[in-house]
Amino acid sequence: MRVAAACIALAAAVEFHAHHREEWTHTLGYPMVKETYRSDAMPLAPGQVVFTDKDTFMLKFPQPYDPYAITKFHAEVTDEQNNSVPLDEVYNHHWLIFNSQGNRGVCGGYLSYIFGVGQESRNTPVVFPDGTGYVAKGSWPWFANIHLLRTEGLRVETNRSQAVKDCIECSYGPGKGCFPWQSGTFACCADGSRCPVDSPQQPVKNYYLTYTMEYTTDASAVKPVRLYVLDGSNCQIEYNIQADEANPYQVTEHSWTAPASGDIAFTVGHVHNSGVNISLLVNDEIKCTSVPTYGTEVGKPGNEKGYIVKFSSCNDGFSIQAGDTIGVRAVYYVGYDDPTGSGIPGGSHGGVMALFYLGAVEESLRDADGNKIEKPWELEWQPAPVVV
Repeated sequence: MRVAAACIALAAAVEFHAHHREEWTHTLGYPMVKETYRSDAMPLAPGQVVFTDKDTFMLKFPQPYDPYAITKFHAEVTDEQNNSVPLDEVYNHHWLIFNSQGNRGVCGGYLSYIFGVGQESRNTPVVFPDGTGYVAKGSWPWFANIHLLRTEGLRVETNRSQAVKDCIECSYGPGKGCFPWQSGTFACCADGSRCPVDSPQQPVKNYYLTYTMEYTTDASAVKPVRLYVLDGSNCQIEYNIQADEANPYQVTEHSWTAPASGDIAFTVGHVHNSGVNISLLVNDEIKCTSVPTYGTEVGKPGNEKGYIVKFSSCNDGFSIQAGDTIGVRAVYYVGYDDPTGSGIPGGSHGGVMALFYLGAVEESLRDADGNKIEKPWELEWQPAPVVV
């Protein structure tokens, strides 16, 4: 109770938004603005979890004359002095940013975000190709679901890496407010819960999501991008994978039927530790494979040893046709001698993900008869037929 009271008092004392602004002209001739903000404070004691409410945790966004087009979005976790916080101090499970429009992916709910990534976010910004962008209105409210876990001071039963694994993979534990059968789900790392620690009265610290966006106020100068999020686990969002020494490369895959033809301008995938890669396929042909980079330096923001610090993305573009089979295939290593570079013990893993984020050029979207899609927000993705 005393930790919770301290968190509330500390947050109330320091709620504000830092701001930085730059302006220039894009090489294609339209005006550009770069602005940096930071969220309200998120106080954390060692071992504690924050999971902000996507319907109430508001973020400040630009409010220029309508509309404007976001061309780049970058975010990271920072401290009170605006220093980058390493993942081995605070694990960035994910941050997801929402508005009232949502994306046009297949799952809805928490996967209806506009921008969002996890531990890799410091080196994996969303960057749309030149001449494209996400068009927004200054009047839209924006909110965030931010999931952070402070992994300092954890109680060590076997070794620290196992303690970190149990914490960041949302494993069941006494006092975490969940049941054993919920291990690996958000229920075992809910807002205000706590991973086991040695000294429960250790000091609370404030953390923030510091985010930078580049945008143009001349939205007519760019082609609007319509966003989609596809989940290779068929909308489980998080799922558990079991150890298998005989067949250590575990594949999770799901497919849908494309509801329209169009040009895909940008794609990037997301997996968790022990992820090998994740691919987007069109009619069984790989169009993009996102490969994680694992860090190599202890405590170094952007290169934290044993954590995923970057994903490769694809922005050379490709086209899809209405009726195409669009698949997402994620590969994890579930043997015990993990070669990926992950710093947590191998074998089984809880709460992993298999997400692909893609942006389609809105004006290119056509139905099966070649007619322009007038209401792309009404497109519905259907599961692809199962081939026996």
